[in-house]
Order: sequence, then structure tokens, then C-alpha cells
Amino acid sequence: MSTPAGLTIEEIITSILTQPQAIAVIAIQFFLGLALGYVSIKALKYILAFIAILVLGTFLSVWSLGTSPTEVLTQLGLAAEAIKKFAAILGLMTVGPVSIGFIIGAILGLIRK
Repeated sequence: MSTPAGLTIEEIITSILTQPQAIAVIAIQFFLGLALGYVSIKALKYILAFIAILVLGTFLSVWSLGTSPTEVLTQLGLAAEAIKKFAAILGLMTVGPVSIGFIIGAILGLIRK
């Protein structure tokens, strides 16, 4: 498999891994993702409770103002679509070392009590 520059993926990976700065950056990104995943899982119950309280408070506020929950859900759906498009534009799912570290940290957070 070759890239537009004519280099194969193996050649690109080899050239990256022969540079000490690149290895250091990849290692730091991996450990940042690892820490983020671990801490996120440990704090998950508090985050979920916080979100639930905010959502309930929002619905109660909307209800007290006379707006229907259907209108609010429609607006939330539009906001969710915009967030998905924004995430796709930034390519959040292509952040390799941080994503891998996050997944491993999340697994460690679930395993360790």
C-alpha cells in the first residue's frame, strides 16, 4: 500500500520510529491517554450524576416556561448533529496514541477497584 508521496506505510512508520523526538511524543501522548481513560472511568458515576441533574433541571426549567419537551428534544437533536459534524471535521477519532491510551486506561480503571 503506497501513499500519494510514493512511500509505503511501512517506510513512513520506520522513518517515524527512527526519530527519538517522534518516539518521545508518541509515548507522552499514549500515557496522557492512559491517564485520561483511567481517571474518566473512576469519575464516570459522578459525571453521569452531574449530567442527569443538569438535564432534569433543564427540562423542569423549560416546562416552567411553557415550552414543550418535544421542542427541546428537537433542538438537542440539532445540537447533537452539529457536534458530530464538528468532531468529524477535527478528526477526533484519528488521534492514535491518545485514543489507544484512553482505551487501555479505561480498561484499567474498570479492572482496578
